[in-house]
Amino acid sequence: MTVAIDNARSYELSQQAIRELREIDQMKSQFLANMSHELRTPLNSIIGFSRVILKGIDGPISDTQQQDLTAIYNSGQHLLGLINDVLDLARIEAGKMELNFEEVKLSEMVTSVMSTAKGLVKEKRIQLLQRIPADMPTVRGDTMRVRQVLLNLISNASKFTEDGSITVEAHTQKGPTGKMEALINVIDTGPGISIEDQKKLFQAFSQVDGSATRKSGGSGLGLSICANLVQLQGGRIVVQSAANMGSTFYFTIPLFHQPVEEIPPGKKVVLSIDDDRQVISLYERYLNPQGYHVVSLTDPSKAKERILELKPYAITLDIMMPSRDGWTVLTDLKSDPDTRDYPVVICSIVEQAEKGFSLGAADFLVKPILQEDLVHAIHRLNRNGTIQDVLVIDDNANDLRLIEKILNEHGQYRPILAQGGRTGWEAINAKVPDVIILDIFMPDMDGFTILEKLREDARLRDIPVLVVSSGNLTNEQQQQLSNFGQRLITKASLNEGTLIESIETALKRLSS
Repeated sequence: MTVAIDNARSYELSQQAIRELREIDQMKSQFLANMSHELRTPLNSIIGFSRVILKGIDGPISDTQQQDLTAIYNSGQHLLGLINDVLDLARIEAGKMELNFEEVKLSEMVTSVMSTAKGLVKEKRIQLLQRIPADMPTVRGDTMRVRQVLLNLISNASKFTEDGSITVEAHTQKGPTGKMEALINVIDTGPGISIEDQKKLFQAFSQVDGSATRKSGGSGLGLSICANLVQLQGGRIVVQSAANMGSTFYFTIPLFHQPVEEIPPGKKVVLSIDDDRQVISLYERYLNPQGYHVVSLTDPSKAKERILELKPYAITLDIMMPSRDGWTVLTDLKSDPDTRDYPVVICSIVEQAEKGFSLGAADFLVKPILQEDLVHAIHRLNRNGTIQDVLVIDDNANDLRLIEKILNEHGQYRPILAQGGRTGWEAINAKVPDVIILDIFMPDMDGFTILEKLREDARLRDIPVLVVSSGNLTNEQQQQLSNFGQRLITKASLNEGTLIESIETALKRLSS
């Protein structure tokens, strides 16, 4: 008893610490947002009015005044850059960095960036060179952020290069996951970076030369932000250098138009439907080595078309997508005889747990439920013959009786009925069932809540769940879907290991 009380106290203390950390993080984000406004307001006047005077709008100025005002203007721009870096890092750490993905013409962007970069090297004996093929394919990224990464790398090279050249070149290649990507190199003839110093290059607030006598200034945030921005766009960033040998920084961005994928023989195809390329890239890195081949689909309207074409082993489906939400896609798939037998793992992030996991519906049935559909769905899960107790949770008494009759008629399964979500949750805790048939829309405790609770409990998270929903949703049910969506957070705080582990568990259950 004493041990249980101590465990309960420890758990409560840990939960309190988590709550306090969240509050501190929110306070930090709010403080940075407020300070951003407070700092930008006077900086706007400093930069703006000094520029006005330098242009001679207020009348002629002396050479000495022009030098002083130029120093003020340049210092203001430098301070603004530092503020932007700190805010970018805060957004990235808070998972609130929003990117606008579009088709980016890399050759035009490099030409524009190199034009801007001329001002960085005008007082040095440095030649700016670019080698971009005329037929360089477009990439899929955020134009402003790709430009920011490239300009930052050139700016960084210019700080440490006294003479010689800075070259930007690009070509296409096949990435580690088999996707085609653009590789952009920034090559300088500077002093190079030792292996030891390279280890801390992409760490926030870290500098190769941290001494008070260093020649080059900076906050140590630039490369850290670059690394995060590249990763958020589905790429990677690397440095190749050695002391006295110059440096090459390169980063990759996926091509906008990907060639038709070739499916390796013997691989189980998993179709990942998600509007976020970064998440799909995560699935590829973890599932491909496990014997699966992940095929991405960022346009949910083409789900049926791709399923019939690929005939995948399983499907992962995101809930919150801007053009078409996952539940609509799922209902369409399960309402069509051609696609309803393909197993779907519903993937999302729940705010309460603040961790990545799969909601893990083993199957999805559309009302009115047909006997063969229900029995077939349970049979698929019962390949090892261990399923007997079937807990049916539904607020509709008639639906409960119908499913009970279907299961009794079959004889192999023992139905346990629970009317309403709260009663169902009590039944789960009273005796863990072998499988759950769960209505998703219930007034007292909806199916979403039960799924979340199941996945948060180590004892219960592996119970197979058959989700049941009506194909034609009422306004109230649509509102429940909307409310569920509001409980989700962005994938930037996604816990890779937990999410992939749950997906792998769901896939193994299908193959067992």
